[in-house]
Amino acid sequence: MDGASSGEASGAGLILINPDGQEFTYAIKMNFKSTNNEAEYEAFLAGLRIAKKLGVKFLEARVDSMLIASQVSGTYEEKNDTMASYLSQAKDLMQHFTSCKVVHIKRSENRPADALSKLASTSFDHMGRDVRIKVLNAPSVPQHQVLVIQTGTSSCMEPIMSYLSSGTLPEDKAEARKIRHKALWYQVHDGILFRKSFLVPLLRCVDAEESNYVI
Repeated sequence: MDGASSGEASGAGLILINPDGQEFTYAIKMNFKSTNNEAEYEAFLAGLRIAKKLGVKFLEARVDSMLIASQVSGTYEEKNDTMASYLSQAKDLMQHFTSCKVVHIKRSENRPADALSKLASTSFDHMGRDVRIKVLNAPSVPQHQVLVIQTGTSSCMEPIMSYLSSGTLPEDKAEARKIRHKALWYQVHDGILFRKSFLVPLLRCVDAEESNYVI
């Protein structure tokens, strides 16, 4: 995680990585004034809250803030009331985990979270409220190849839907564990599967036939 403070606003960048290597990325904008240390703590607290909500039991928090790492470890005592309050909240949240380790890393090792925090702390009043990043996986100009889309195959949503609807899991233990992790980000409502997010509304999942219709 990382926090950034500017004259316009403050932001937090968070990247949570589960044991399977799946990443969950967040950019959080704070519409209030704060110092850089306060922004760092807000990012730290936000990461702890999200991890708690996801049901994480064992957490390693990688931070480039020496202040946070030193305060949490007890090697540095903060006399500032505001910082003391932040530390108290952090310790309260950390109690919810079976294990919660805070590791100090170099800023150069934290560039992805740093970039997210700076993006979130920038004012985009002249633009739309939401800025979405689109990844292009192919050139925009015609190529000498064609993309073949096969329909009628088993949907990747079916195992998640089965688990959330009836608790059914694959016999393979590794695959079952993956389904459990993925299912944390989904919910079923009236027989329809939706993907959850902290930053946007629920996203409806569609199968191959429905996606062709939408397009």
